[in-house]
Amino acid sequence: MSISLPTYTRREMPLLGRRHRLRAIIVTGLRREFKRPATLVATAVGVGLVLVSSIVIVLFLGAFLPGQTRDLSFFFVPASNGAILFFVTLMASVVGSALIADDLNSMALTLYLSRPITHADYLIAKAAILAPLISMIAVLPLVLTPFVAALLGLFAWTIALEAIGLSVLLGLLFTAFYTSVTLLLSSLTTRKSYAAAGVFAVTFGLTIPADILASSIGNSALLYVSPWEDYLALARAAFGASGNQLDWPWALAILLVATVVASLFTYLRMKAVEVVSG
Repeated sequence: MSISLPTYTRREMPLLGRRHRLRAIIVTGLRREFKRPATLVATAVGVGLVLVSSIVIVLFLGAFLPGQTRDLSFFFVPASNGAILFFVTLMASVVGSALIADDLNSMALTLYLSRPITHADYLIAKAAILAPLISMIAVLPLVLTPFVAALLGLFAWTIALEAIGLSVLLGLLFTAFYTSVTLLLSSLTTRKSYAAAGVFAVTFGLTIPADILASSIGNSALLYVSPWEDYLALARAAFGASGNQLDWPWALAILLVATVVASLFTYLRMKAVEVVSG
């Protein structure tokens, strides 16, 4: 009889690929946000307020907007609702300000950026968490308004469908801008409160002074520095509304360039973070 040492074997478990890890970050992030009361309140109140006010204006068009014809230009009214600006800013600050800042503060970013997750994967996942929540305010009410108006027989379906398509394009552009800018601000600090304050500063710190200065000195070109005014210029041009003080191609270029530059700077900021890989 012989005595021998026992042998043990370790079962090697394959690591999940980039796609699975990316999906896990997105799903986990969205589940977490939809459990937060602040996110639910901002979404419900923002969507409800914009949608209800727009539907009321549709139903009582003659009383609220006497002389307004039932054509495509009407749908500039819901698109220019100031509640969209406020609640998009609120949503970006409540959700987006913490997406990267919290990871920097807890040092979880070094784990995320370990292989096989790349810097671009990480940013795509964070954007995929924030963008749907912002679009629920920037896109959803603007799409539902012409749809409901057509169902009630107040507008022709051809006009409503055109308004829906334009609303989607405008809302997605506005969503992309705020997503990229918010992630940039979140990547610059470990304090989400600072990033949230930065989102409000970008919105109202540019919009309010631009409006005041443009009206006081009579120079409408100053309105280009306001993302909201650039968005309104595009909306007026898209829906054929009158009173446009800005050239929409320049407004479009400013929003697109700002979105791309903010995304690029965020990527470079992530590349500068030291990670543990292996």
